[in-house]
Amino acid sequence: MHFDALTVAAVAAELQQTIEEGRVQQVLAVDENSIGMEIYAQRQRHYLLLCADPKASRVYLAQEKLRRGVKKESPLLLLLRKYVRGGQLTAIAQPDPTERVLILHFFHPEHGATQLIAECITQRGN
Repeated sequence: MHFDALTVAAVAAELQQTIEEGRVQQVLAVDENSIGMEIYAQRQRHYLLLCADPKASRVYLAQEKLRRGVKKESPLLLLLRKYVRGGQLTAIAQPDPTERVLILHFFHPEHGATQLIAECITQRGN
């Protein structure tokens, strides 16, 4: 699937409607290039997948529960667990409609505000 700026805008709109203001219950490594989050919003669980695969980077809501696929935890995963798990996803933004960038804003009661920036660009770029 090609992830262009229009696709990112559509994904941002979908995420804003479904998981914005939700609580992050779990953060896990789905594989070497993917991070998954279980977010409780609108009285149900949603599963957000952020994939940094060089051939197909993407961000989307998965239909099924995400499973841990990596035994060793990465430093990024540990930081996300510290600053994001137990916090609230306060906003989702695409700062420029011509870019393939999503910014996820989180607020944790103990650690404060955190941003996770996802740039959905493949190895080949355009």
